[in-house]
Amino acid sequence: MSGNGANRQDWPGRAALRPTAKATPGHSRVHNLSLVLSCLFHGGPMSRAELARATGLTRVTISDLVAGLSDQGLIVDLGTSPEPRVGKPASLIDINAAGHLIAVLDLSDTSQMRGALITLRGEVLRRAERPAVGATGAAVVHLASGLAQELIPAAKDARLLGVGVASPGVLTPDGTVVYAKDYQWENLPLAEQIASTTGAAVYAANDANLRALAEFTFAGASAQGLMEVSLTDGLGAGILLDGMLLAGPSNAAGEIGHIPAMAGGEPCTCGRTGCLETVLNRRVLGGEEASPGGENGGSVGSFTLSPATLERVGQSTAAVLGPIVSALNLSDLVFADPRGVATPEVISAIRQGLEERILPQIMADLDVRVSQLGADAALLGAGALVLAEQLGLT
Repeated sequence: MSGNGANRQDWPGRAALRPTAKATPGHSRVHNLSLVLSCLFHGGPMSRAELARATGLTRVTISDLVAGLSDQGLIVDLGTSPEPRVGKPASLIDINAAGHLIAVLDLSDTSQMRGALITLRGEVLRRAERPAVGATGAAVVHLASGLAQELIPAAKDARLLGVGVASPGVLTPDGTVVYAKDYQWENLPLAEQIASTTGAAVYAANDANLRALAEFTFAGASAQGLMEVSLTDGLGAGILLDGMLLAGPSNAAGEIGHIPAMAGGEPCTCGRTGCLETVLNRRVLGGEEASPGGENGGSVGSFTLSPATLERVGQSTAAVLGPIVSALNLSDLVFADPRGVATPEVISAIRQGLEERILPQIMADLDVRVSQLGADAALLGAGALVLAEQLGLT
């Protein structure tokens, strides 16, 4: 149930994210192995009989699959259940979350590169950071490889499942960065280069896509209609729809930052004016356009966003996101906010703007919120990518 990392083409954007039924005769054994792991991953410890009921597989098949997963060290026997029951006590098994670790990197902040070593269930065991201010080109790859090499030995006796990388820019399924402006990357085989220096299976994808994947894998979000908007150095989105992570023919689905949001407006790095990225960004939301004190605005640290700024942010954001929410009938609009600039007042202003543009029937089912994963969303998403690629888990 593993791959070489840098050469995979069947990433989560190409298939349904989570198996929910037993395999048909045309499917492989791998499907059922992933199904068993998924039940344990999301449901916790179970007996073999409970697994058979949950998966729809026969007890004989479950016993065979459990034996194979046990041989790989992917599940552990927890002994008999402490709960009283009639007859022979049930023996519980669980996924071996701490026996297989993942090294994860978040390259989305161009000033500070972050890394962590996590368990299969997303528990952070070790963290590491490296300054990246002004780094571009090969220097960034060198820093990322070094950070991974610092984390990998910390796995010690546990098996390293792989390295996950959350990167800005447009990436192909094999982890090649087609374009990332801030790092001056173009057609850079990022996953392959990090794999060559670490000797590990490496998977890389766009950071906004991975934050959306993290919401699904670790935060219990639905994959039926979710858009995660990342408020980082740039502005991008990851979209889960009908059980799929949308990629698009150019792998650029979710590039919303350079959609015009208002007439005129500030110049954007793309050469246009009034792009959403010029309105919904940390400079505006973080206080540089705000003033201390004030009334009826939204507080950001010791600053208060003026009502005019809040209205501009809300209306401009809704002008871009409203048509997307309506066209796709999304039910969740989640803002990943690692720097804490999306205050309740900002979210309220966006919600109000959406209410003015979206049919009440769609708006009634739309949840607009800030992600609870905080600054770790991209790191956890990178871990979720490795889980999906190596074990079929999401």
